[in-house]
Amino acid sequence: MSESNRKPAEKRVWDRYVDEPFRSRVARQSNPPQITEKSALIVVDLYNLVYQGGNKPVSELINQFPASCGEHAYRAIEPINRTINLFRSRDLPIFFSTKDFERSQQSGNATHRPRNRPKSEDYEIYPAIDFRATDELVKKLKASVFFKTELHDHLKRLDVDSLFIVGESTSGCVRASVVESFSLGYRVCVIENCVFDQNSVSHAVNLYDIQHKYGQVVKLSNLEPDL
Repeated sequence: MSESNRKPAEKRVWDRYVDEPFRSRVARQSNPPQITEKSALIVVDLYNLVYQGGNKPVSELINQFPASCGEHAYRAIEPINRTINLFRSRDLPIFFSTKDFERSQQSGNATHRPRNRPKSEDYEIYPAIDFRATDELVKKLKASVFFKTELHDHLKRLDVDSLFIVGESTSGCVRASVVESFSLGYRVCVIENCVFDQNSVSHAVNLYDIQHKYGQVVKLSNLEPDL
């Protein structure tokens, strides 16, 4: 194909922050990953604390609700639920994670992100997220969903070899879970419009880093074009 006929590269969320030639390097990736019978969905930390203060800019919420992701969190609800329903329709495993509130009283927080004095109900899955009693819930102590949990053993028993990751925060628990997934030998895909962060720069740059080093970052429409 000639240069004049070459299809323009898809615009990515990190383009405004990443210079050439690095931007072009990550654009030259293999085909989008496929959801197979050996895939699982990991839904990271979509608990009440993240949605405190409502659907507003984070800058308006951060002083009163220092753990809130505001409008970024609310914008992701619809595509996250679509992804969950996609995996449900194929009878594929779905794992939700949240903080192990009781054990964390001794071990400390997963990150240094400021927060008010949380209560156990702050770490219940937010009601607008399609979490069901039959879903697996991983209670974790630190950023990665694998750290001192039984998730890896459970995935191995299910013969899972690829993980699709959604949730928050892109620069924190999502990234930590991606890095450990890669280290454990899983193929990893992060769904771009199903992850979010308080800070748009942290969100974009960490997605670039994931695409560059650990897995693939795709939009939900790339996985299921007919949705």
